[in-house]
Amino acid sequence: MRTLAIIILLSLYSGCFITAQNNVGVTNDSVQKTITQIKWERVDTLVRFTRKQFYRNNFDKTIEIGEQARVLAKEVEDYKSYFRLSSLLGNAFLKIEDTLQAKKIFSKAVEEAEQIQMARMAIDTISEDLKYIDARSVITAEIDLGNFYALQEKEKPAIAIYKKALPLAQTLADTTHLYILNYNIAELNLNAERKTDAQYFLDQTKRYVTDQTAKPYVAGVNLLEGRLAHSNNNPKKAITFLSKSIQLFEESGYTEGVIQGNEYLAEAYEKANDYKTAYNLIKKTDSLKAEKYKTDKIQAIETVTAKFKLDQYKQELSAQELQNEFNKEAARKETTILWIKIASGILLAAAIILFISYRKRRKLFFDVIDKNKKYLAAKERSEELAEARNVLFSNITHELRTPMYGIIGISSILMKDENLKGHNENLNSLKFSANYLLSLINNVLQLTNVGSQSQESLKKSKFNLHALIENITKTSRFINTDNPNKYIVSIDEKIPKQLVGDDVKLSQILINLLSNASKFTNDGTIKVTVTEVDRTSEKIALQFEIEDDGIGISEEKKQYIFDAFSRANTREAKQGTGLGLPIVKKLLDLHQSVIHLESTLGKGTKVGFLINYDLAPSTSKGTSLQSAPTKSALKDKTILVVDDNRINQLVTKKILEIYSAKTIVAGSGAEAIEITKRETLDLILMDINMPEMNGFEATEAIREFNDSIPILALTAVELEKITGEHAHSLMNDFIIKPYTNEIFIAILQKHLKL
Repeated sequence: MRTLAIIILLSLYSGCFITAQNNVGVTNDSVQKTITQIKWERVDTLVRFTRKQFYRNNFDKTIEIGEQARVLAKEVEDYKSYFRLSSLLGNAFLKIEDTLQAKKIFSKAVEEAEQIQMARMAIDTISEDLKYIDARSVITAEIDLGNFYALQEKEKPAIAIYKKALPLAQTLADTTHLYILNYNIAELNLNAERKTDAQYFLDQTKRYVTDQTAKPYVAGVNLLEGRLAHSNNNPKKAITFLSKSIQLFEESGYTEGVIQGNEYLAEAYEKANDYKTAYNLIKKTDSLKAEKYKTDKIQAIETVTAKFKLDQYKQELSAQELQNEFNKEAARKETTILWIKIASGILLAAAIILFISYRKRRKLFFDVIDKNKKYLAAKERSEELAEARNVLFSNITHELRTPMYGIIGISSILMKDENLKGHNENLNSLKFSANYLLSLINNVLQLTNVGSQSQESLKKSKFNLHALIENITKTSRFINTDNPNKYIVSIDEKIPKQLVGDDVKLSQILINLLSNASKFTNDGTIKVTVTEVDRTSEKIALQFEIEDDGIGISEEKKQYIFDAFSRANTREAKQGTGLGLPIVKKLLDLHQSVIHLESTLGKGTKVGFLINYDLAPSTSKGTSLQSAPTKSALKDKTILVVDDNRINQLVTKKILEIYSAKTIVAGSGAEAIEITKRETLDLILMDINMPEMNGFEATEAIREFNDSIPILALTAVELEKITGEHAHSLMNDFIIKPYTNEIFIAILQKHLKL
C-alpha cells in the first residue's frame, strides 16, 4: 500500500502540472522539460525507496519496485540510477538464492555500462562529469559480476573480471574501487594458496589506505596481512596484524570481521604453541557466532518470506498477463479479415522486393569472391615480403657483426699493449662506442626474433647471480660519463650465489633496464635490489627492482612505453632507439612474468619483476661467469683458426697468442681439411659463412677421417639460426662473435679438458 501510494502521488503530481501548464499556455518544449524533470525526481525517490527495502530484507519489494524504477530510469537516460538499481536487483536475487536471475542482471549491467560509456566517449560535447559517472558505472557493474562468481566459489572468472576493471579504475584514480578490486584479488589468491600473487595485490591494496581511511578498510588490510604471515609460518607477525584487525572491526561494529579475525588468530596462537590463548579465542568465537546466529535466523525468515511474496506476485502477474492475452486474442479475431486482405498486398510487394534483393545478393556474392581473390594475392605477397625481410636481417647480422668483431677485438688487444698506455682513454672510448653500436644492432635483431621463432625457449645453465649483477653495473657506468650516477646494489643475503636458469636473458633484461635508468638520470642514484620472495626444495622466486631518481615518466607515456618504437613519438633528446623496454617485456613473457612500473614525473622511476630459478646443487660451480684466465691458459696447445676474413683471422690469432697458444690459420674450408690431415691439432675454431665450402660442410668432411678433435663454431651468425637449421651438425660447441675473452678462453679450456 505504501509503495502504491507513492506511485499514485507522483502520477497525480505529474497530471496536475501538465494541466496547469496548458492553462497558462507555455510552449511544448517547456512542457517536455518539466515532465522530464518530474520523471527524474520520481526515479530518485524510487531509488531511495528500493535501497531502503533492500536493507530491510524486503527483497520482494526491492525486486518489484526496482524493476519499475529501472524502466523509468532508462527512459529518461538516468544511467547512474539505472546501474544502482541493477546492483540492488542482482543482489536481491542472490539473497533469495535465485542465482540464474542474479547472473543475468549482473552480466547485462556490465554489457550495457560498457556500451553507454563507449557511446558517450565518442561525443565531444558530453561533459567530463558524465563520462566519469559512466566509467564508474562500468567498474561497479564488473565488481558486482565478479562478486557473483566469487560467492559461487568460481575463483578464476572472478579474478579475471576484477583484473579487467583495474585499468579503468586506475585511469579514474578511483581509490575506493581500486582498494576493493585489489583486496578481492588478493583474498582470492590467498584462498588458493598463491602467496606470491596474494602478496603483490595486497601491496597494491595498501597503497589506497591512509590514516583517514575508514576503519573497516584498514581492518581488512590487517586481516589479509595476518593471514599471509600465518600462511608463511610466521605466527608472531600474524598475531600482531590479526589483533589489530579485530580491534578495528570491533570499533566499526562489524561482527563478521571480528569472527573471521578471531578464527585465524586462534590458529596463529596454536601454531605458536600457545594453546590456552587459542582455546579462549575459540570459545569467544563460538559465543560471537551464537549471537550472530540469532540475527541470521531472523534474516533467513525474512528472506524466505520475501521469496514467497515474490512468487505470489509473479503468479498474480502471470494471471493478469493471461487475461490480457485473452482480451488481445478477441481483438485480433475481429481484425483477421482486414489483415488477410492487407497481407495479400504485402505478399505481392514482398515477392517483388525478394526478386530485386536476390539480384543484388547475387551481384554481391560475385563481388565478395573477387575481393577474396585479391585479398589472398595480397596475403601471399605480404608473406613473401616477410620472408625476404627475415633473409635481409640474417644477412645484415653477419655483415655487421663481422667488422664489429674486428673493431672490438683489436681495441681490446691494443688496450693490453704497454706501449699504448697513454692512449687508454681514447681506446676505452673506441671500445665503448663499438660495444654501443653492437648493442643497437643486437636490439634490432632481438626485437625481430624474440618470441617469433618456434625454437625460442629458456636455456638452463649454472651461473653466479652476484657476479653477473656486479659486471652489468660496472658496464652501465660508461653510459652516462658527463654526469655520472651512483650505483647501489643490494642482494638478499639468503639468496645463494649459484643458480640455474637462463643467465643470458637475465643479463639482457638488466642491461636494458639499467641502460634506460642511466640515460634518464644525471648525477643521481640508481639502486638495484634483489629479494627472495619464496623458496621450495628445488626452486627460488626472486624479485628484481631497479629504482632511479631521474626525470621520471608522465602518465600518458606509461601507456605505450613498452611498445616497440614508442620513442619515435617522444621529444626527449636522449640517446637510444627505444627498443630496450619492448625487448624486456618480450623476454619477461618468456619467463611468464610481468614488469611493474611506478614513476612520478620529476622524481624518478621504479621497475620490478619476478622470476623463478632452479636451485643449483651445493657441490656445483657456476659456469656462466668466469674469472680472468692466466697468460698460460692455452700453453702448448695447437689451434687451427678457419676464417675467410683476414681481420677476423688476425684478431682471433692475437687473442690466442696472448694466452700462449700456437695458432695455424686457414682461409677456407678446403684449406682447413688439408691442414687437419697433415698437422697435429688440439682444437679447431670454424667459421660458418664461407664461400665455396661453408663451416658445416668442412666439419662434415673432417669428421670422416677424424671424429675426436674438438671443432667449435666461431661465427657472427645468430645462435638460433645455427641450432635451428643445423641441429644435426657434428660441431662440439658454438661461440658467437663478439665475445668476452674470459668466456672465450673458458669454452676452449672446457673442450681441451684443461
